[in-house]
Amino acid sequence: MPVTGTTNPELFPQYYERKLLAYVKENLVSLNYGQKFSLPKNSGRTAVFTAFEPLPVSTTPITFQPTPTSGASISTRQVSVNVEEYGNYIDLDDFTDITSFVPLLDNAVDLLAYNAQQTLDKVAMNELTAGTNVLYAGGVANRDALDGTKTLTKAEIRKAVNLLERENIPKFSDGYYVCIIHPDKLLDLFTDSELITLAMASKDYLEKGVVGTFAGVKFISTTALPIVKNSTNIDVYLTLVLGQNAYGIVDIDGNTLQTTFTNLDKLGRVKTVGWRAFFACKRLYEPAIVRIESN
Repeated sequence: MPVTGTTNPELFPQYYERKLLAYVKENLVSLNYGQKFSLPKNSGRTAVFTAFEPLPVSTTPITFQPTPTSGASISTRQVSVNVEEYGNYIDLDDFTDITSFVPLLDNAVDLLAYNAQQTLDKVAMNELTAGTNVLYAGGVANRDALDGTKTLTKAEIRKAVNLLERENIPKFSDGYYVCIIHPDKLLDLFTDSELITLAMASKDYLEKGVVGTFAGVKFISTTALPIVKNSTNIDVYLTLVLGQNAYGIVDIDGNTLQTTFTNLDKLGRVKTVGWRAFFACKRLYEPAIVRIESN
């Protein structure tokens, strides 16, 4: 619908902003499982996360003597990250919009919403898959040993869970760890009948995007995970298994994403609709993120 003198152009940004934000918030995988930090305006671009180390267990009984004089000390770690700005836009010709057989503005906003979700998830996944806590499928020693036959199996998932549990990494509030997995690897990991069984077992599990659960892990499928090449040019898939507070997500003043809607000339013949985001993702605790590499 074109913006003309008889309409209220200020209503268009509100409508399309709600439409774009609703889609991104519902589908942005990385937003759901990270520790959120909102950087106040006019406070620089660096966010600092403070993590508290667990206290040592106290196994010595307290007797009727006076209270022990030496208590535990608080130990912290600080991790910093700079917020970056991302965005994209589409120029729309008003005459083309009026005469088109399809609503161009509606479709442009749909394209931009999907583009924003894919962009921010890609930025986050590039950070999350750069960790140092790695398992290689088939028990091989490194990425170059993945010769094309080392597919992802349930054994790797169980090993990842074991690594998290050995480090006492807390699960999410629903009692599960999270596995972020490429849809190609779901086919390797589960047969069709197993996926049906998982879906049946998880029929009361209403979280959006959850494919199913297995071995204390809920599976989230996304194509935002990178597929890399090893030295012999063989595709290597990256799968993540993570616990609570493994990474942080940063925005500015609570605004991760904004829409832009402007007229480019005085007659309103050309308009631009777009999105921009203030966003950062940072790994906070390496033992809480296990990366599985497989073919």
